[in-house]
Formats: sequence, structure tokens, C-alpha cells
Amino acid sequence: HVRAVAPRFQQRLQALAGHALVGEARGMGLIGALELVQDKNTRQPFDPALGVAAYAGKCALARGIITRALGDTFNVCPPLIITIEQVDDLFDRIALVLDDTLDWIKKTGMAA
Repeated sequence: HVRAVAPRFQQRLQALAGHALVGEARGMGLIGALELVQDKNTRQPFDPALGVAAYAGKCALARGIITRALGDTFNVCPPLIITIEQVDDLFDRIALVLDDTLDWIKKTGMAA
């Protein structure tokens, strides 16, 4: 099952690489990570004290997604029984989380 679903998961993960906050999208199988950066061109990270990935994690939880923030990397690893339809729903929600986080960054005056 994972071999059938993982390509769609990775495709949707890589599609988020174009988001203004994402410096790198990486993953394997049903594991994915989005590196959140202050400057997309230089991949300059945010000051860790700002807690950008932690904020994104709170936004994700509000949208029904459990994640783990490691530094400024937003990590996701869904249950192995996830369906392709659920993968699409998951990444639609993650895109909204990234937008929510970018809005928060702009409102608080952090550069992005």
C-alpha cells in the first residue's frame, strides 16, 4: 500500500517547495519535511527563538494535522494506511498552514 501511495505523497510534498516559506522540501516514502526559511533565495533560516516551525505546528493542529517541529523544519509522517484522497487533503491543509504562518510572520514584522 505504501508503495502505491508514496509517489503521490512525495509529489504533493515537492509541490510545496515553491511556497515563499519553504527553502527545501524533502522526504522518502510517507515521511516529509519542509524547511522553513526567512529568505527563499539564500535559504537563510529564521532565528530559532522566533519559533516559526512551532507556530506552523500549532496552525497544523488547528487544521487537524499532527506534526513535529525540529528547529525550523516542519515534519509530517501520516499513518501508513493513508489513502491517496487523504494525501491530497493533507497537503491541501498543509498549504493553508504555510499561508497562515506566512500571514503571522508578516503581521509580527518578521521578514519573509
